Amino acid sequence: MPENKIIIRPIKYGSYDYSQTLYLRHEVLRRPWGRSIAEDDLDHETKDLLIGAFDGTKLVGLGTLVWLDDDTAQARYMAIFDGYRAQGIGSKILCELEKAAQAAGKNKIILNAREKAIPFYQKHGYKLTGELKEPPFIPIPHAMMEKELT
Repeated sequence: MPENKIIIRPIKYGSYDYSQTLYLRHEVLRRPWGRSIAEDDLDHETKDLLIGAFDGTKLVGLGTLVWLDDDTAQARYMAIFDGYRAQGIGSKILCELEKAAQAAGKNKIILNAREKAIPFYQKHGYKLTGELKEPPFIPIPHAMMEKELT
């Protein structure tokens, strides 16, 4: 349970806060399926936007934004620790990612949503653009979604 006010802010690549993102992603997105975040190629994150949700100094939520070549950005690695879910933290992170994409002149955000997260993204105006498929990196069905930014 949150003990302090949750603060949403950018995370600098290579910082202590960044190391917390690796732990959160490993615990929430990879370990439950016998995988490791260490298997992911994260070199591109030197150029990506990472937005974290902090309870004091503890990272409790994350979302990243990859800057694609056209007018599009891709949201990735949305993750919230169990005890912090259903409190609006994911919505706040997603909102910050959308604002940043708009400020950078992007007109659209795409993402690859896990099946159970599709209703969350639909609530925020994202539309399905692909069918559920199981990606090679994790045995959970995902579907492509997108949102036009206005």
